[in-house]
Amino acid sequence: MVFSFDGFHGTSFDSAKKILSNNYELSIGDDEWLGDGVYFFVSGVSTKISELAEKWAITQSWDNEKKIYKYKDYCVLYSNIQVKESEYLDLTIEDGVEILSYLVERYKDKIETIGKKMKFYDGLILNLARGEGFLPLEVVKGNFYIKFAQERIERINLRTSNCTICTVYNPNKNIISNSIKITGQIK
Repeated sequence: MVFSFDGFHGTSFDSAKKILSNNYELSIGDDEWLGDGVYFFVSGVSTKISELAEKWAITQSWDNEKKIYKYKDYCVLYSNIQVKESEYLDLTIEDGVEILSYLVERYKDKIETIGKKMKFYDGLILNLARGEGFLPLEVVKGNFYIKFAQERIERINLRTSNCTICTVYNPNKNIISNSIKITGQIK
């Protein structure tokens, strides 16, 4: 069985042009929400996924240290994501959470040995499972609370998930098509 997702990725207009010509670059690091990969907003907690990607593109443009926008022109890309059932982990359902809990137990000692001090371990655990070939993961989906511009400005901090995201570890394999969905300019 093959799962198919509509994914939306918010970024700068310049980055969107590079993505369309060369495909996506991975976000790398154990502190990434779901480990290494390209991140997309997908249907789940919200059906307004292109709007969430647009809010993300605008939020990410702000440089909090310099108090300026890093870019003014933004873009939301639409991508069709396809993945085999055996290479997909859905953390929005009980079975997926049980698998993650099992991975936590499996890697608990290794994490202590590594000595990483992190706030959240999801990305590290998923990277370990993939890196060791324990799980042949290509796409992982989960529910998260993301602070967009308004939440950051108003210092709103909730625990209730406001979006569903997925990460794609191998865009050349699992992203079937890309196109521009929304363009805009930050005022």
